[in-house]
Amino acid sequence: MEKKKICLVTSGHPPFDDRIFWKFGNSIKNAGYDVSIICSTQSIIKEVNGINIIGFDSSVLTPKMKINQFVNLIDSVKPDLLICEEMLPAFAAINIRKRNKHIKVFLDITEWYPENVALKLNGLKRWIKYFQLLLPYIFILNKVDHLILGEITKLKRYNFLAPFKQKTIIGYYPVLKFFNYKQPDITKENIVFGYAGVITFERGIINFFNALYSLADKYPQKSFTFLLFGKFTYAEEEMALKQIISNQNKIKIEFEDWTSYDKMSSVIEKMDICFDLRRRNFIYRNSLPIKIFEYMACGKPFIFSGIKPIRDELDIKQYGLLVNPDNDDEIFNAIEKYLHDPALAERHSENSRMLIEKEKNWKIESVKLIELINKFLTK
Repeated sequence: MEKKKICLVTSGHPPFDDRIFWKFGNSIKNAGYDVSIICSTQSIIKEVNGINIIGFDSSVLTPKMKINQFVNLIDSVKPDLLICEEMLPAFAAINIRKRNKHIKVFLDITEWYPENVALKLNGLKRWIKYFQLLLPYIFILNKVDHLILGEITKLKRYNFLAPFKQKTIIGYYPVLKFFNYKQPDITKENIVFGYAGVITFERGIINFFNALYSLADKYPQKSFTFLLFGKFTYAEEEMALKQIISNQNKIKIEFEDWTSYDKMSSVIEKMDICFDLRRRNFIYRNSLPIKIFEYMACGKPFIFSGIKPIRDELDIKQYGLLVNPDNDDEIFNAIEKYLHDPALAERHSENSRMLIEKEKNWKIESVKLIELINKFLTK
């Protein structure tokens, strides 16, 4: 019997994105389906882990041209089910379904849209862009066959925008086999504080650096390393941070280039305490950070901005510390709390790994994904 074909389509993510390739793609392939990934972020034709990767560079294309290119590539794959990551691929999928009624279309929602586009603008332009994108987005939400939500935080929004559309929550939790547990030792002389992901000042890099700088003054008997694992979004911020670093010698700063999802653990394992002090704007205030679960999978206590999605997801006192990212004293006191109580760091480490092993891992989420796909493709 010929395998059913499933195609994941993205206009905003790289083909080897954690969720698209390492989670959805591999799990769907292992469930016995023929899997392809189509992206507009990279020119590529390749087969990896039995998954067909097809991509084109859309940097000079208009939205209409991108949609047409998606239609052409999707037609070449002839899928039975399309999982779209953004609105443009979903428009292409809906166009194809007009000609091929049997095709099912899912929209996988992991970001606040259209806010993530509109909020980059100011004044009246922000609101114009917001409503320009919102109306076609509502159309798409109600045209696809099913909505996948990455977190429960977004459920209320989409129950309002698409009240009659069925929805499934499939979380961001880590693929446990890729993350090794390493308990931190806060009693040692050198403590490594780490950050993984996109490196921007909006993620509180400077605030945390300032806290460590003050810490070095208060604890001269200790040495502190600041490990930044990822890539800078803005060249000017990279230059500014490196200028700050060059003018001090109290803290050792190390940079690790970003690597593939299956190799991330080897860098996170070097960290003793992890952080993310993202600013509490609309997007960050209402989004569950993915990295928090990857830190927990490696058994790392963490210091994060205090936002509602984290408090709703975790009994926080069991796993880490939340602070006001704009309050230097709170950040400093949180770090000091771990330094003064190594046993607390150990408990948070053990509790975090246990929670990931028992509840918040991709193996559990993948069962929901495959059950959903099977339900639609066996109708």
